Amino acid sequence: MEEAKLPDGAGEVKGEIGISQRFALINRLITRDLNNYRNAPTFIKYTKDDIAKYIANPYRYEKQLREAVIYIYNASPHFRRLIHYFVGLSDLAFVVAPNIDPKKANIETVRRNYRKVLAFMSALKVRTQLPKILTVCLREDVFYGTMWVTQDDVIIQQLPSEFCQIETIEDNVPNVSFNFAYFDAHQDLLDYYPEEFRRKYEQIYKKDFRIRWIELDSPTSFAVKCNADILEYALPPFAGILRELYDIEEYKDLKLTRTAIENYAMIIMKIPMDDEGHWLIDYDKAKSFWSNLDGILPDEIGSVLSPMGLDKIDFERSNTGDTNTVAEAEQNMFTAAGVSSLLFNNEKASANALLLSIKADQMITYGIIKSIENVINRYLHRQGFGRYWNCTFLDVSPYNRKEMGDQYLKACQYGLPMLSYYSASQGLGQAELDSMAYLEGDVLRLVDRFRPIVNSAQKSAAEDEKTPGRPTADDEDLTDSGEQSREDGDDWG
Repeated sequence: MEEAKLPDGAGEVKGEIGISQRFALINRLITRDLNNYRNAPTFIKYTKDDIAKYIANPYRYEKQLREAVIYIYNASPHFRRLIHYFVGLSDLAFVVAPNIDPKKANIETVRRNYRKVLAFMSALKVRTQLPKILTVCLREDVFYGTMWVTQDDVIIQQLPSEFCQIETIEDNVPNVSFNFAYFDAHQDLLDYYPEEFRRKYEQIYKKDFRIRWIELDSPTSFAVKCNADILEYALPPFAGILRELYDIEEYKDLKLTRTAIENYAMIIMKIPMDDEGHWLIDYDKAKSFWSNLDGILPDEIGSVLSPMGLDKIDFERSNTGDTNTVAEAEQNMFTAAGVSSLLFNNEKASANALLLSIKADQMITYGIIKSIENVINRYLHRQGFGRYWNCTFLDVSPYNRKEMGDQYLKACQYGLPMLSYYSASQGLGQAELDSMAYLEGDVLRLVDRFRPIVNSAQKSAAEDEKTPGRPTADDEDLTDSGEQSREDGDDWG
C-alpha cells in the first residue's frame, strides 16, 4: 500500500514561495510567543443596554458584538453548552468520489489520485480541526483562516477577525481581505504567518500605506460564514440571546442576595419607659449593656438599642407557589435561541419532541458544514491530483447515525454503490475501510479464522452429498402426516 503522504507541491500556489519546501524539516506551527505578554487578550463585560445598541447597528458595532459573545462564551456555561451542542450535531463523516467518465478513465490513474485525495483528507484531520471552525462560526459568525500545507500535514490557522473582511467570492467560497496595518504593531508576529503575509506586507503595504486591505491568495486562505446571506458584516448567530443570558446572571445575583438576607437576624434591646415617657434605666448603662451584647454576637446577627418597638417589613412572596426565576430565565434563554429546552435537563422531556427538535437544529450546523465542504473542494480542484474529485460531507450526527446507516445499508442491498456512505456513517472512513479489509482479510486472515458454525440446514447438496438438506427427524417428533410419508418412502420428516 502507498504511504499516506501528500503529493509534491500540494501546498504550493503560483506566485508564492513553496510552503511545503519551507516546512520540509519543521512540521509544526508556532502560534504565539508566550514571553510577549502584551498580546494577551482582554475582555469587557457590556451592559444589556450596550448589547441592545450594538444589535440595532451590527455593521458599526461588529467588533463590540464579537467581543461580547466571546466574553459570554467564557463566562456563561449555558452559552458554551449551547454552542457545543450545535457543534456536536455533525459526525463530520465524508466520502470522496470522482467526477469522471467511467468509459474514458484510466483505472491506475483513478486509483493513484484516489489515494492522494485520501492522504490530503487524512492530513487535514477533519475530526479535530473542523470543530474549531464550527465553534467560531456559531459563536462569532465568521471564521477567517489560512492553510499551511506541508508534505505530511495540513494545519488551519485562524486569522484575527478584527483585521479581516470578505470582499470577493471565488468558486462559491468567500475570500479574505486582510488589513496589513495589523503588523505595524505586531511586526514580530510575521514569522508566525505564511510567507505570503511577509511578502505582501513588505512589497505592497509598506510601499503605499494607503493600501491597507489586501486580498489573500486562494485557495489557501478562506472564510466560512454561518449567516451566508449577510456578507457585509459579521452578526453572531446567537447575539439575540445575550440579554437573556444577562438576565440569568442577574436573577442568580438576586437569589443569592435574597438568601443572604434571609440568613440574617436582629436582636432588639428595648429601653423600658414609664407612662409619662421617662426612661426607667439610665441611658449610659443601657448603652453599656448593649455594647457588651453587640460585642459577642456573630456577624450574621445584628443588634440595636431602641426605646421604641420595631415591626418586621419584608418583601417575600406570600403565595406558596413561588416560581423559580432562575430556571424560568434559563428556559427563556433556550426559547430565544430557537432550541428546545427539553435538550437541557428538562423533566418533561419527550423522545419524539427531542428528535424533531434536533433534526431542525441539525440543519443549521449542516449549512456551515457545506460551506467548509466548498473550501475543501476548491483547494482539491486547484491540485492536479484532485481536479476531478469531490469531497461530500454526510448529514449524519450521533442522533441519527442509526437512521442514516439503515438508509445507506438498504440502498446497498438494492445494488446502489453506497458502501462507502454506509461505512462513513458508522465511523469508518474510506481510508480505513480498505486498509482494515486488507489487514483483517489478507494479513491477519481473521475472516477465515472466525467463521460462524455452519449446520446442515445451511449446507447445499454439493457440500454434503450424503445427507443433503435438513437432518432426519426422530420418530417421536413426527406428525401423523410425517409418519405416513416415511412409510411411503418420502422421508422428508
